[in-house]
Amino acid sequence: MEEKDHWTWKREDLKTIAGSFYETCARVPDRPAQVFNPDQYSCGTKGRVTWSELLKIVESAACGIMSLGGRHQDRIGIISQSSPFWTQADMAICCSGCVSVAIFPTLSSDETEYILNDSECRIIFAGNEKILEMLIPMLDRIRSLNKIIVMDPLYRSKDIRIMGIGELTESGDRWKKNNYSDYNLRRESITLDDWYTIIYTSGTTGEGKGVVLTHFNAASRMAGVDEFFKKHGMEISEKDRTLCFLPLAHIFDRVSCQLSAIIYGSSIAYSGKAGNLIEDLKHFNPSWFNSVPALYEKFYLMVMQSFSEKRFKKNLFDMALRIGYQVLEFRKVTNDCYNMHPDYDFKKRLPLFLRIKFIFADKFFAKIRALFGKNFRYSFTASASLSPHILKFYYAAGLPVIEGYGLTESFNACILNPMTGCKPGYLGINANGGQCRIAPDGELEISEAGVFSGYINKPEETAESFTPDGWFKTGDLVLRDSSGYYKIYDRKKNIICTTSGKNISPAKLEKLFKNSKYIDQIFFAGEDKKYITAIIVPNFDSFIDLFEKEGIKYSRDSIIRDNSSGISLTVETGEDFIQIPRLNELIRKEVQNANSMLENFEQIKQYTIVNERFTENNGMLTPSLKTKKRAILEKYSLEIEKMYR
Repeated sequence: MEEKDHWTWKREDLKTIAGSFYETCARVPDRPAQVFNPDQYSCGTKGRVTWSELLKIVESAACGIMSLGGRHQDRIGIISQSSPFWTQADMAICCSGCVSVAIFPTLSSDETEYILNDSECRIIFAGNEKILEMLIPMLDRIRSLNKIIVMDPLYRSKDIRIMGIGELTESGDRWKKNNYSDYNLRRESITLDDWYTIIYTSGTTGEGKGVVLTHFNAASRMAGVDEFFKKHGMEISEKDRTLCFLPLAHIFDRVSCQLSAIIYGSSIAYSGKAGNLIEDLKHFNPSWFNSVPALYEKFYLMVMQSFSEKRFKKNLFDMALRIGYQVLEFRKVTNDCYNMHPDYDFKKRLPLFLRIKFIFADKFFAKIRALFGKNFRYSFTASASLSPHILKFYYAAGLPVIEGYGLTESFNACILNPMTGCKPGYLGINANGGQCRIAPDGELEISEAGVFSGYINKPEETAESFTPDGWFKTGDLVLRDSSGYYKIYDRKKNIICTTSGKNISPAKLEKLFKNSKYIDQIFFAGEDKKYITAIIVPNFDSFIDLFEKEGIKYSRDSIIRDNSSGISLTVETGEDFIQIPRLNELIRKEVQNANSMLENFEQIKQYTIVNERFTENNGMLTPSLKTKKRAILEKYSLEIEKMYR
């Protein structure tokens, strides 16, 4: 039996999210709570909202909800891109004693309707008029739903079932004049066991499940975060700022960005336009932000490409990188962990000649650090593992990119790398107030802080998700080293069983392509088949650069780009693109190289190259950017079947 970590947080000391919000507004009333580009939002402000101003907005909206008949623990949906209004709506729902139902704006109409029906939403906040158009027909089909609130202060509607958020706050102000005591009574009656939010897991293999998260789940996790961060020199205060550009409908930014700012009184900067991430980092200068591995990978490739445009410049940068990796070894403290804390004086450990060389190398690294803004302290990555090679690149440049692990069911990260001991290739150590253990079959199990109690309307699935002694079964297979660092080696549901009786880990195969310049995404098939096959998505942008340099012709008119991830990417090409011999030659070499490191039964015997990335928009990725196994198998069923003939 693994020894439990000792945490000092106690239930009796915890506050509800509504209580914490009010406490912060009273403690730092004049400090900025929200900053944004005012041209992108009809806020009537100069792009800055203080905590006292935010409290007034939230109270007006919360009273507006109560004026519409919002009852204690009524479910109210939010379907919108991240914005200042998202946070305002969430806190208004919370302070009125209702329960927010977070819905990704990228979901289909059918998926959205399923969530609204399953959660029995009475009211829903809609991010824009396009979303409104999707929701209007549902008013007649969903019995519980009776009001849509468009998140635009200037919006007005003649339909009594629809109103703008400006109308909601106006209604709240009128209602508050005679009923303010009723609002305060409602807010103060919220308990730790009351539901705070419902977030639907995206379901990589089937129907999503509504994860019920209480105020206790939120408060206990945040108490654990406070304890862990203080222990490892990662404290957050009202002087800090976070940048919000991931979906607030996902637990990652909801907690690591929004709730962290609310608890500590930090300001939230909102990146209002897709594709503007690099500009927003330099404009808003956040202390921390959150992102997914794909963006760190694209950013790495972009930097490498920018320093490779001229041979002389590339040679100098390659030299700087070699020096940077040598210096990085002097940040190593124990068991291959690197101390990335800014107060750690690694320079005094450097030999004199290396210290002099580092002065030259750091001129290059300073340019990379500048891209993250002048106040950057650290950033977090989650949803999938980031290549150790890429992490070491960031560490060599002096950028602490911190890996962690969490689920919707755990209310964000329950495992995290401390900044004082970052270990590339590992998720981190038990963190943020909870407990972890490994079952005999290798499955990670978690308990205590943050862990949810059930799925809405799914008692059987809830029961199956917990052990007899109450630990949540994550479904992830992990290893734990002697220092307590965890590493995922696969999902239990992902293991491929071939007809030869061999069990094959897709995660093991995927890691072989993590640093590939030419393969962007790869999906493996082989369940109940003789051998492993793959659907391969080339790195279109790398090939476009290569084709331009080598004068290889391709159909430019067929190129489709997308910037919703924060960086502009090619997401689709013409069929001619993937037929080009040079592309097929390089892909073949990548597969051959991977196969040389695998046992015969693990090797990729056949593969198909496709001309479209897996994305949320085409239904191949979940909102948390995990591949949808069932959707990919269905879309490429003919291609997969052909590979077994």
